[in-house]
Amino acid sequence: MSDPRRAALGLGFLVALASATVAAAGERHAQRWDQMSPQERGEAYRNYQRFQRMPPDQRQKIERNYDRWQQMPPQEKERMRSNYRQYREMPREQRRELDRKQKRGRD
Repeated sequence: MSDPRRAALGLGFLVALASATVAAAGERHAQRWDQMSPQERGEAYRNYQRFQRMPPDQRQKIERNYDRWQQMPPQEKERMRSNYRQYREMPREQRRELDRKQKRGRD
């Protein structure tokens, strides 16, 4: 599998992870609330609201992905972050094409 494809696959996982950050992480994140900037708090709260509006099965999937992320070795997490950065640096049209291919592969 090519690096851009891996980046796109990692993207879906990281987007799900980002959506669940406040909701799935529980108290650990609540303890950090006072350390967040107002912008970070706003983003975390919007993610939480979006998570709450999701159907239960989608929330469970995100929570499972978050748990998997937590269990990953640090080098695997860094590899996924690197793939995501690579994806984000692609030209917009190239990302869209990759997203379309990934979506077709799931159907």
